[in-house]
Amino acid sequence: MKIVLKKGCFTLGLLIIFELGSLVLLPGFAPRDYVGTIEQSSYINIVSGNFGSQITVPSLFALGMGPYMTALIIWQTLSAINEKSFQRLSQKTVGTWQKVITMFLAVVQAMATTLLFLRYHPHYLGFSSGSFYFVTLTFLVAGAMLIVWMADLNAKFGIGGTSIFIIPGLIKNLPNVLNSGRTTPLQFPVWGWLIVAVVILLFVIGAVFINNSELRIEIERININNRLTNSYIPIKVLVSGAMPFMFALSLFSIPSLLVAELQGSGGLKAGLATLFSFNTWQGVVLYGCIIVLLGYGFAFVNFQPHNIAKSLKKNGDYIMDVTPGVTTEDYLKTQLMRMAFLGNGYILLVATVPLIIGLFFNQVTNFSFLFGSILILITMLDSIFQEIRALVNKQQYQIF
Repeated sequence: MKIVLKKGCFTLGLLIIFELGSLVLLPGFAPRDYVGTIEQSSYINIVSGNFGSQITVPSLFALGMGPYMTALIIWQTLSAINEKSFQRLSQKTVGTWQKVITMFLAVVQAMATTLLFLRYHPHYLGFSSGSFYFVTLTFLVAGAMLIVWMADLNAKFGIGGTSIFIIPGLIKNLPNVLNSGRTTPLQFPVWGWLIVAVVILLFVIGAVFINNSELRIEIERININNRLTNSYIPIKVLVSGAMPFMFALSLFSIPSLLVAELQGSGGLKAGLATLFSFNTWQGVVLYGCIIVLLGYGFAFVNFQPHNIAKSLKKNGDYIMDVTPGVTTEDYLKTQLMRMAFLGNGYILLVATVPLIIGLFFNQVTNFSFLFGSILILITMLDSIFQEIRALVNKQQYQIF
């Protein structure tokens, strides 16, 4: 338990620094209720909360983990596409390129975020509008890269890896999800809130069960007696994790923000507003399609049949009645597609059923984002629990 406490205290210290940094407002911005301002988009805080930030609050850590998480996903995708080239890179080179991509994404996101912050009419502190824009952008990028540094430190010396800084934002954002975009709080009678509580509890139980469900493909190992403990390749039902929901919400919300900036009320703007809206059937269908496409994409990023089949053949292991090599890879792809179909179907139900009901009863719409945030939180907490359990079990082994 000593190593768990040591790592836990280190992570707790970093989280305290992260929370303090989230309270430090950028120069020129007066203290006020930025979260409750009517100038923000209805779902922008939900999107930013999924990446551990509050993008409408002009703080040092406003960008959160968004640039870093996106950079890691881009790198994993590129390495899966061109495996041989990326295998030749050293760990130092890989880390450098990941930071370069993060920096680029942070600059791009900071450019858009700074424009949003200028709507709050800050005090320019004697700077021209252009200079103040550059100063604010610099602070945002510096804050994002500081988070990257802390995330790397936590991956080495703490618990929860690089994604630990997403959890506080998710938890803080949960109470506000149901009221996002509303000028008045969501109201139910007492019995209505009891029903909501029961539905959420049942969803949490079901989500934990689905998250822990997996297909186990038994493998035969040469010269190893595994009668007591079978060796297997696990494929989780949620093989893509909660990533499809996180990125689908971002990809779907960004066009809606751009549409809001378009001048006039022409047919193009009206058509795009209808297509990228959670309150139209066209928008719900498009949102569902984005989730499915991302689900299959992340499934092949998280579980790579080619690499697993190659490793099995190299080690002399095999799946019963399946020829090593290409046949094994095809077999694993088939099983992966089946599990991805089940997992994507579950995420699709969670994300779109409340939206479909919300077309007729508007109050139900935001339950889609509430359930999605809870699902993201469950997957992250489960990985932390698994890490802690592994550390505890590691301390129980003794050298004879």
